[in-house]
Amino acid sequence: MEVYLESIKTAFLIFPFLAFLITIPYLLLQYHKYGSVPLIRSSIVYTFILYLLTAYFLVILPLPSKEEVLAMPTKAPQLIPFTFIGDFIDAFKETSGVLSFLKSPIVYTTLFNIAITIPFGIYLRYYFKKKWYTTIICTFLLSLYFEITQLTGLYGLYPKAYRLFDVDDLIVNTFGGIIGHLITPIITIFLPDRDEIDRISYKKGKVVSIYRRLLAFLIDLFVFATLMFILLAFLGFNDFLIPLIIATTIYYIILPTLTSYTLGKYLVKIKLVSKSKYKHLSIFIRQTILYFIITFGPILVLNYNNHISGIIILFYILFLTYAYFEIFLKFFGRKKPLIYERLTKTENISTVYYIETTENEPSQDTKSVIKCKKEEVKDESRD
Repeated sequence: MEVYLESIKTAFLIFPFLAFLITIPYLLLQYHKYGSVPLIRSSIVYTFILYLLTAYFLVILPLPSKEEVLAMPTKAPQLIPFTFIGDFIDAFKETSGVLSFLKSPIVYTTLFNIAITIPFGIYLRYYFKKKWYTTIICTFLLSLYFEITQLTGLYGLYPKAYRLFDVDDLIVNTFGGIIGHLITPIITIFLPDRDEIDRISYKKGKVVSIYRRLLAFLIDLFVFATLMFILLAFLGFNDFLIPLIIATTIYYIILPTLTSYTLGKYLVKIKLVSKSKYKHLSIFIRQTILYFIITFGPILVLNYNNHISGIIILFYILFLTYAYFEIFLKFFGRKKPLIYERLTKTENISTVYYIETTENEPSQDTKSVIKCKKEEVKDESRD
């Protein structure tokens, strides 16, 4: 039992580092598909990852030294199915009560192998909406992966297997997945179903949150930095300002003016729109204010302050302070558009579309939405 607890403890210690590595890709995937990241979905996904990590460590830990493995007798795979039943009968005969029977190594090991895949069956049915036969196949494949890990000596890290490949483990692991599938309605009775989680996600995705915009900003910053590096390498690293101006003009101003997107905005399903009849001009002015005045303005002012009067610099500092303050308030839920959006009558809108199908399943098919609208117009004209 102490060995199992140590494996679980190790999984919990490593999980934060793994979660950190997958968070940006996870957020990007969620924003691109749903436009939002509800807490309930994140909790399910991250606990599923923690479960898989824990199950994996329970299979491979504790790790012996290579010297210890070399000293071990070679373990031949156990390929006779249902051998554990005969071992159960022998253990029952040799014990004097139920408690001592359960404490028998063959018994608690088998029960552990069943228990380890019960959560897998629950996740497959509840969140991934898999049928019973798919759950059986997926659980069997997971168990097979564990057994191959053991058979190969942790993929060749060890000179030979340090744990036994047992076909009965495949059977009882798969049985555990079936149990998990069957008890899912009881375990998840107080949780929203997957369709409801999707509906919540899509409806929240209609609103462009500050965190969604922040992720788009970080993606754009990475692309912009890459473009800057290329320009610096081409033009020389002596002058920083000219590559900065060129990269900003190309990526942050010309690209969104022509397409209404940057790469970051496109990936998280955000589009720039303008209420002005001069749409492209409004977006051009917006992007110029945002990047040449607010974002990179301080760098330009510091380099060209000798050519700018003091009163202009004072007003610039006041404007910059107010703009940063508004951005700061956005993180606390302020809904008012930012100053550069108000000045140019522009805004970020979500391009995530949500419609209800006859099966009450969410959809993002914008063509279907347009088609439905055309049919409605035809019907009205007939009337």
